[in-house]
Amino acid sequence: MKTQRKRNGLIRPILVGVIGLAFLIASGAPAWADLEDVLMEKGTITKEDWLKIKAEKEKAQAKQEKGMGSSDPKGKDKSASIMKGVDIGVVLYLNATYARGDSFTGNPLDKGINNATANNNKGLANGFHFARTYLNVRKYFEEGHHMRLTLDQMVNNVGGNSCSNGAGPSAGNCHESSPFGLSGFSGGGRNATFVKYAYYDHKFFDGLHLRIGQNQTPWIEYEEHRWTYRYLFPIFTDQQNFQTSSDLGFSLMGKVLNKMVDYHFSFQNGEGYQNTPDARSFALLGRVSVEPVPGVIISAFGHNEQARNGREGFNPQRWLGNVEFYDPANDRFKVNAQFVWADDGDDIGRSAANTINVPGTYDTGVADTAAVVYGGTSGPSTGIPRFKNARGYQLWAWQRIPGLEKIRLHGRYYSMKPNEDTAAGGIQSYYFGISYDYSKHLAFSLDYTVHNETVLGFGTGANSVGGQSIATGGPCPTCGQFVKYDNQILGLRALVTF
Repeated sequence: MKTQRKRNGLIRPILVGVIGLAFLIASGAPAWADLEDVLMEKGTITKEDWLKIKAEKEKAQAKQEKGMGSSDPKGKDKSASIMKGVDIGVVLYLNATYARGDSFTGNPLDKGINNATANNNKGLANGFHFARTYLNVRKYFEEGHHMRLTLDQMVNNVGGNSCSNGAGPSAGNCHESSPFGLSGFSGGGRNATFVKYAYYDHKFFDGLHLRIGQNQTPWIEYEEHRWTYRYLFPIFTDQQNFQTSSDLGFSLMGKVLNKMVDYHFSFQNGEGYQNTPDARSFALLGRVSVEPVPGVIISAFGHNEQARNGREGFNPQRWLGNVEFYDPANDRFKVNAQFVWADDGDDIGRSAANTINVPGTYDTGVADTAAVVYGGTSGPSTGIPRFKNARGYQLWAWQRIPGLEKIRLHGRYYSMKPNEDTAAGGIQSYYFGISYDYSKHLAFSLDYTVHNETVLGFGTGANSVGGQSIATGGPCPTCGQFVKYDNQILGLRALVTF
């Protein structure tokens, strides 16, 4: 009788297993992959037994894969090993925009803009655009090191593909923020794909990384990540060419003191990734961000460089102070205030024939005494000097709507006076908008932006600049010494990542 009971006790689990196996086969599921799941669900085995079975199966699979890799080192398993830790991603900035204002109205006798220039500006500012396209490839290693390659393309061109940014419809205009004269991009070949980042990051320990190659400068990417609205337009310092975002060299960076201090110091070419390095001088850059109490971050940034592009007297100096208040627990809001100072050297702003010279936005980079024609460049360039004791201010903020946390109200205001000797080049810009963070892969924003800018006019008398003309195709006799431009843009913008 006891023997029969033992036999029955042995047969029952076997029958349950056979029935479970038959059920899996009949349902078309992989038999041995899910058998233990079914047995645990029916109460035949315990959770501990289920975990043991899973562990044994994983060990057997790993042993089998290792054996296959050693016998066939050129096979698929080696390829899988190479791809381990590789992350490939795409980032797209898309927008649909409508612009109006002085830059889009043919008024050569009043604002110095003729119909051809106004129509070209409309083509640049209105319609659908890929404002930016990035392809990111990262390789992560087990020790914590990684490599990164980022390919970048900016497509914003009307009337040609040379990206010379010249006046008239025959020359390509390849500035992300054109035609407002605000963008910090004017390198050649901007409609072609180019390398934004290519570097190796070596992690010594949590508080120290060494980054070698074409890598981030200390400030721009840091603020972009804090702001989170880079897909609208560049941050203030990038848009006004206070800094370039990437350069060749090396950086030391990390977070220390229980991550209370975040630092980034760089030794780089200085010209930036959009210009050919001269190698007769290099730049020292650094940022330190301290969070003394949760929710308050105080940051300082500096840049020191001599003889950019080998040009004596072109010595960029940059200083920045920044305070941010945010919600560290629930990420409900951020408020940021910033002050910047910039100077490109003692020779900037001097002219042999005139008391003032406005470099940068409307200067072609030739001799100081040459006439400056509006449209020669429509945005600041890192290749030519621009700032003389310049000062700028910024305030940006965003707030999540209670109960609708994916929806945020956001806005920004900034003011920049590039040259202390003249009002020309002065800019005030502000925007406000509402955004919807659909997911980590998709976000939308509806926003309204206003740009007010003062440029050097035709002028007469002691304060005039001889031969100066802001008009394409002729002078503007009624413009006076300075001309103020007022432009507005309504945009529906999207961020897509995958």
